[in-house]
Amino acid sequence: MSCFDRDITVRFEHCDAAGLIFYPRFFGLVNETVEDWFLSLGHSFKALHIDQRKGVPTVRFESEFVGPVRIGDMLHQSLGVDAIGRSSLNLKHIASIGDRTVARFDQTIVFIDLATMQAEPWPDDLRAAITKFAGLGA
Repeated sequence: MSCFDRDITVRFEHCDAAGLIFYPRFFGLVNETVEDWFLSLGHSFKALHIDQRKGVPTVRFESEFVGPVRIGDMLHQSLGVDAIGRSSLNLKHIASIGDRTVARFDQTIVFIDLATMQAEPWPDDLRAAITKFAGLGA
């Protein structure tokens, strides 16, 4: 089991006039992390959403912002799987700068068919890839 990790430099585009990350941008960065994670699992969002017509919409999102993030900071994002259900997935995200946690996110996504907008079980190969991250949390 392991976490999926990525580092990004906080850019001008992420910040407000005070030079601090604009909190809605964090949600976009969390989504980017999920998208990068799916790619690392061998299931790109292009293949999933466009080719297969499946989706993984967020149905629950909790956030806690615990410290400032400034332009130029190196932001470390860590994603872990808290629980996997028949068609749902509970993800834990931690954002940090060095050893200082700056934000936490709890997210639930659901595997759906985009034509019917109905939940479906995780495909066996995707479930197997996700399971490598299960139970760890971030």
